Order: sequence, then structure tokens, then C-alpha cells
Amino acid sequence: MSEASNTRDGAMVALSFPEVDKPAVLIIGGLGYIGRYLALYIHQNELASEVRLVDKVLPQLAWLAPEFAEACSQDKFMQADATREQSLPKIFTPVKAAEYTYVFNCGGETRFSQDDSVYTARSVALSLTLARECARRRTPAFVEFSTGMVYKPPSSSTISSGGCTETANLKPWLKLAKHKLSAEEGLEKVRKEAEKQAGKEELKYAVLRLAHVWGEYDSGFLARCLCLARVYQEKGEEMKWLYGRELRINTVHVTDVASAAWAAALYIARMSSPTPELSAPSGRIFNVVDRGDTSQAHLAAIIHDIFNIPTGFQNSLISTFAKLNLESVVDDVNEEMLQPWADLLSEKGIKRQGPIGPYMEKELLRDYDLCLNGAKAAKVLGWRAQIAKMDVEGVRKVVESYKRQNWWP
Repeated sequence: MSEASNTRDGAMVALSFPEVDKPAVLIIGGLGYIGRYLALYIHQNELASEVRLVDKVLPQLAWLAPEFAEACSQDKFMQADATREQSLPKIFTPVKAAEYTYVFNCGGETRFSQDDSVYTARSVALSLTLARECARRRTPAFVEFSTGMVYKPPSSSTISSGGCTETANLKPWLKLAKHKLSAEEGLEKVRKEAEKQAGKEELKYAVLRLAHVWGEYDSGFLARCLCLARVYQEKGEEMKWLYGRELRINTVHVTDVASAAWAAALYIARMSSPTPELSAPSGRIFNVVDRGDTSQAHLAAIIHDIFNIPTGFQNSLISTFAKLNLESVVDDVNEEMLQPWADLLSEKGIKRQGPIGPYMEKELLRDYDLCLNGAKAAKVLGWRAQIAKMDVEGVRKVVESYKRQNWWP
């Protein structure tokens, strides 16, 4: 199978090939934020002979914008729970192809501050169940999505030299990240076990460790910040960040995540046998990050320009107090912000609140740098973010996407 990529209008575009050469694609969590954009990328570039989107959520309840209508159409969708082994024969049986060529795991628990049992059941178990099935079926490529928050917070010298590489020390600083790392380790165990039994590699996989993902219709990290800014704008108050200006909050646009996933699948599928690089502990792992080295100061400047509000940073004394009393600080912020947000929605006549809001999770207010080095993905996969950095124009498009969906007051 032969594939290539090019650029058009600043976006990565995969070149089309005859239908017979195109892979059959299975996306688990296909209606999630990354899953839907991956489906859109494949659809727009006509990359697959067929696509199956599996999700527990029905399309009517997934907050899909109109531009996803064809890529995530009902005929491509299957409602199923991929953690249930009895569902796997149905999930893994294509309509036309003999087997799926690429399997992408965009599923799992994405909410923060959940019990360990939730992450174990919904994320770790899902990843391992899919990995074992892919190994059994000898799927040419299995792509797993993880997070850059698995790394030990980097030193200043690491930051100045470009951020954490894939071989950096690991020390997850969120519960979600801790279980993502458990899933990564589980995949390697499945690969080794399958290889030992078969005498050759049976599980061909890659792991993508993501920076903060953002883009139109985002309901995560950036959405919280924008909703808080809207409340501060309404109140006519300065929006202040905890900790320092230089705290790294590296980012990557969701459309670039989609192209990185496709590049990883192509790379893994082409490997007839494990290379020395792939056989190394971090060989199958790739950081996915833009080139902007986003910091709190950078995001604060964008917020200032869009909302025309003063932005700044709390002094070290207040930041230290907050660090020692996170729970009460977060409770105070939520108490102060949630009612004004609800009032703004009511004044705008928005009766059904969308998937965005200013609610802050305690886990997110950590004084830890997310700073990733993306050189390996560029060198090995030939991938680079086409949206080089988060900027005012891009974030304005996010706000406009909320307005189109009637989520924004």
C-alpha cells in the first residue's frame, strides 16, 4: 500500500490512491473530539475504502457540528462498548474488507478527577482489550492516544533545550495520565506475549503523547479558559493566572492530531519487522505538539486581545497559598464563576447548555510544565504541525464555532 502527503492551503492533505489500495479504518471513540476530527480528515482526503465509527454515545447526543455530518454519518456508526469482549466480533467485522487495516483508539475516560476504578475500567481495560484483539487479528496498525502529562515535570534546562523527549523520565501528575501510562505499559506486555507465542510480531502499534489539544468546538482545556474570560469580561475584572508567566502549557491543534495519527498508522503498517528503533522501550511512542511552545503568558496575551480585558499573574505568595489549599481555592473559583455563567446563558436565551463552561477541576491547577519535544515525530513520521502555534485568529475561530452551535453567551 502506497500513501503520501502534501500541503494545500496550509493544511496537510493526503494524496488519493485507487480504492483497492485504500485501508479499511476502525475508530473506537469515533464521536469523541479527536475521533470526529480523525473521521473528518479521512473523509475529506478520501483516504479509506471504508470507515467504522464505534462509540457508546449516539450521534444525536454527541454535539456534532454540521461539518461532521458526512464523515460521521449514521451508516458509518455503530453503537457498542468496546471494553466488552462479546462485542468485539461485531465491532471488528468490516462491511466490505476482510479485516480492518488501521485501528485507532480515541476512546476512554477523558474527564479529570475521577476515581481510579473509572479510569481502569474505561481507559486501561479498553486499550488492552483492543490490543489483544488487534494482535489476534494481526492488524497492520493500532494507534493509541495518550498524554504528555505522563512525563516528570521538566527542569529549566530541559525546557530551554526543547522540552521532554520520548525518553524523558516518567512521573504522571494527573490520575488520568497515570492510567494512560498504565495502558501504554500494558500494550507493550501484550505485544511481547503475542510475539512469544507466535514467534513473530503480532501487535503493531504506536502511542501518541499529546499536548493540550485545541480547536473549533473544543470542550476541554481551552474551553474552560475562554468561558472564564467571558465571565471576567462581563464583570469588568482582571483575569489573573496562578503561578508564573513562563509556565509551559504546550498545545496542538486537533486537525494536526488527526494528521499525526494517520502518519503513525502509515509508518507502523509499513514496518515488515521491528526496527531497532521500534524495539527500544520508547520506540513506538511519539510526542505530538505544535511549534509554538505555548506558555501561560502567550495564552494570557491572546485572551487580552480577544476579550479586551486586563490579564495578569498572581504574586508568588498567593500562588503558594493556592498550591497548598487547592481544593478550597477551586471551590471558591467555581462558586464565583458558575452562577454568572448561567446568568449569561439565560440572558442570551440559551436554554440547553452546551458542553462548555467555566467549571474548574482541582487537578488542572498544578504548577507543572507541559513542555514536549516534537522532533522525533518530524524525523521518523515525517509529520509537522501545520498550525504552528496557537494564535489570536485561531482562538477567535474557536469562539465563533461556539456561537454557531448556540453554546456562547
